[in-house]
Amino acid sequence: MQNNFIILCLFLILMGCSSKNELDQRGYQNVFQNKNVLPLTEEAGRLNSKIDQAKNLNNIFNAKSYNITNPFVDYPLEKIWEIKTDQDVNDENPFLSEPIVISSHLYLINNNGVVFKINIDNGKIVWKKDIFNDLENTIVGTPSISGVLSNQDKITLYINSGYNQILAMDGNNGDLIWKKTHNLPFRGGMTVSKDVLLISDFAGNFLSINNKNGNANWNVFLGSDYNSVYTKARPIVAKNKIIVPGTGGTFYIISFETGDLLWTENISSNKQLPKLFHAGDIVANPIYKNGVVYLVSQSGNISAFDINTSEELWNLPIGGFDTPAISGETIFISGNMGLLAAIDIVSGKLRWTKKFPSYVNANSFFSEKEIALYKGPTLINSKILFGDNDGTIHIIDPNTGSDIGELSIGKLAIPPIPAHKKVFFLTENGTLLAYK
Repeated sequence: MQNNFIILCLFLILMGCSSKNELDQRGYQNVFQNKNVLPLTEEAGRLNSKIDQAKNLNNIFNAKSYNITNPFVDYPLEKIWEIKTDQDVNDENPFLSEPIVISSHLYLINNNGVVFKINIDNGKIVWKKDIFNDLENTIVGTPSISGVLSNQDKITLYINSGYNQILAMDGNNGDLIWKKTHNLPFRGGMTVSKDVLLISDFAGNFLSINNKNGNANWNVFLGSDYNSVYTKARPIVAKNKIIVPGTGGTFYIISFETGDLLWTENISSNKQLPKLFHAGDIVANPIYKNGVVYLVSQSGNISAFDINTSEELWNLPIGGFDTPAISGETIFISGNMGLLAAIDIVSGKLRWTKKFPSYVNANSFFSEKEIALYKGPTLINSKILFGDNDGTIHIIDPNTGSDIGELSIGKLAIPPIPAHKKVFFLTENGTLLAYK
C-alpha cells in the first residue's frame, strides 16, 4: 500500500512539472505516418465517420457507459440550472466521482461521502445522505456509484467508499439496505450487471458480489503491479464475459459465471513517450462492440482484440487517461500530449487527428508550464464535446475534427455526461451544471 501512495504522489508532482523539468519529447512517436492513415483512395471514408444515428438516452447505470452511444440532445446548448456539490479537486482529492442518471434523477457521491439525489429537470436536491463520514481524503481511490432499476421502478444504488466499504441503498428514499467492509482497499470503479457487483482490490483480487446481500459469489486472484497508479477504471461485461482492466498494461477476460480466466494479454508500454507515461496501467474503461474489445493504456497504446479468440486486430501508438467514445465505425480518443484522434474501428487507420496544446502557460514568463489535461471526448448528437484546461468546451465535427462551436463552462473534473436530452457538466470546484 505504501508503494501506491508514493507512486500517486510522484504522479501528481509530475503533472504539475515546471518548465525547468520539461518532459523530453524528442523520441515521441509519430502516428501520422502513412501506414497509420487511411490512404488517399479512401478519402471519402476519412471524411465520413459513419457514426450511429442519434437516439434518446435516459438511464446511465454505470459511469461512462454512455461512451458507446450517440445520445440525442438539441443544439445550441443553454444552461437550465447549476448547484454546488460541496467538493472540489485538491491535493487530498485528486479526482471527483462520476454521477449516474436513473429515470428523472441524477445520483452523485461527493468526496466527503455524501450522496445527492437531484431532480434533473429543475436541479432541486431531493435528499442528501451522509453515508461515509470518515473520509479524510480520496488519495487511495475516488468513491463510485452504480445502480439498477427493477421492473417495478424500484431503484437500488450501490456505492463504494473509495476505500474498503460497499453498501446498497434505496434510490427512492435513501434508506440503507446492506453494508459490507472488505479486508483490503478497492481499486478502481465498480460495475453492476444483472444481480452482481464487479470490482477489484489493491492486492489484485477480482470479486463478484451478490448485490442483494453484499456477499461474495466468487473471488479470483489476477495479480497486481506494485507500481500501479490511481484509477477510476471499471470492468465491463460483454455477454457472458468480463473485461477487467489491470495494472502494468495487462487486462483479463474472465467468465461471468465462475470467474475462470479465459485469456489475458498485455498492451506494451510505448517507451518513446515522455517518462510520465511509461507506466502501462489501463486507467480508461474498456469498450466492447460487436465481438471486439478496445483498450487504452496510459503508456501510449490503443488496441483492438477479438474477445473470443484473443487475436489482436490492430494497435496504434495513441494512449491516454480518458475512456474513448465509439459509435458506428469510428472510435474517438483523447491521446497524451493534447492529441484528439478518430480511428476506423475495422482497420485501425486514422480518419483524422487534431492537436491541442501539450502544455498550459507554455508561452508565459510568469507562470510555470504544466502538462495540459483534457476531458472527453463525449459524442453527443453527432458532435464531439471536448473540455480543455481553460474551461472551454470545444464542439467538434466528428467527420473532420474541425471546431464548429464552443461553450465556456469552467475546468471540468469529468467528461460531459448526456442523458434525457440534457448534458451535465461537473467542474473542478464541484459545480454541477445542466444544459439542454
